Amino acid sequence: MSFERIPFEGILNARDLAGIETADGHKIKKRKLIKSGSICNATAEDLRKLREDYKVKVIVDLRTKAEKDLMRDPCIPGVSQIWNPLFMSDTQGLGIFKADSTDVLLNHLKSIFVVSSREDCSTETAVELVRQMIRQSDFDPSAYMARIYQKFVNNQVVQKQLKQFFKLLANNRGGAVMWHCSAGKDRVGMCTALLLYALGVSKDTIIEDYRASAESSEDAVDYLLEKLFPADMEGYMAYRCLGKEIFSSKTCYIESFFDAIERDYVSIDNYLQKAIEIHVDNIVRLKTLYLK
Repeated sequence: MSFERIPFEGILNARDLAGIETADGHKIKKRKLIKSGSICNATAEDLRKLREDYKVKVIVDLRTKAEKDLMRDPCIPGVSQIWNPLFMSDTQGLGIFKADSTDVLLNHLKSIFVVSSREDCSTETAVELVRQMIRQSDFDPSAYMARIYQKFVNNQVVQKQLKQFFKLLANNRGGAVMWHCSAGKDRVGMCTALLLYALGVSKDTIIEDYRASAESSEDAVDYLLEKLFPADMEGYMAYRCLGKEIFSSKTCYIESFFDAIERDYVSIDNYLQKAIEIHVDNIVRLKTLYLK
């Protein structure tokens, strides 16, 4: 299956979900559902394309307050720009995770800052903290990422924000909906996975879509790794390999998300109904809006 990357000039990892096929043969309509990474560096041409070519009416920002303040989205006339942070944790450490695991989330957020932030006095601090984490002798990038994805499943704040995300999609009255985080991989990836499942897309296709995000973000990942581990640093190649596992879209990450849902809720359908409160009428509404 081909996943349509949108060639913006300053918007990272943007793709139209058009054409993704459901298990019963329907397809997502063109220019209705768009996911991306940071839009803070959107050019005038990018904004024109969003308004005129894609008829975007709603943009949902999934980032934390710290990210939002550091990397401000441009104001787009005629577009409803809604801040719906998937979690509330930021660099102050006030978050959704328990004390023994907050560091996992904070380090990941700091690493994402480096991917997509403008140059800022806080950037070098973030670089050093992430660099120290990756250089730890017992650091396991796959376990680190799986731990993050699994912890989203049962958190009540995340569930509340997911419910709001689906409500925004269901209440759309025309035009396209766009949602973004910083890199367009983890938070966007989880929201997109649940949306595609609700629309009737198979797990295999959802995982294939998630994998495609890696292809769209390679330039940003390479930039990050060069900044974290410059070529004059001893052992830089080995550390870049570890870092790449975090910032790439390995399918085991989204699979661990689904596994945690099925372990605790028996099925993804049950999770959507019980935890996110997406009921049959909501599903029908979403399919009517976004499938053909």
